[in-house]
Amino acid sequence: MLRALLACLLAVPTLACCQDVHPVTGRETAPVMGMGGAPWLVRPEREAEEAPDAALDAINAAIGIAKGATVADIGAGVGYFTWRLAARVGPQGKVYAVDIQQGMLDQLRRNMAERKLADYEAVLGAVDARRLPAGRIDLALLVDAYH
Repeated sequence: MLRALLACLLAVPTLACCQDVHPVTGRETAPVMGMGGAPWLVRPEREAEEAPDAALDAINAAIGIAKGATVADIGAGVGYFTWRLAARVGPQGKVYAVDIQQGMLDQLRRNMAERKLADYEAVLGAVDARRLPAGRIDLALLVDAYH
């Protein structure tokens, strides 16, 4: 549990409860991004803006992302972090890619196939349920999700 919480805090600087208004700042939270925003999730500028590999390196240094681990990418979208996590856990590991939109998961499957990565499972979640197997997740990552 501590590993999952630390991963969340490292990856999501403004983690908040799933509600319409942020409990501390009072700001309205963003709505769910539809498929129209899918290209934005893999825009070339994202590498420089977010340094995803450096973020995963920091998580790895702090708590580890071991080969063979079982990890969850919650709010996976089209798989931007899923394919990076799959490469890190290797063929002995598994990534659960969770999203609440079937269209995002369909595109995620295409993106994973392009990269020839098969050690993942796409999971159609819900706003109030992640639908992950109990007691089997070594690390959960949330990036710009559940805000």
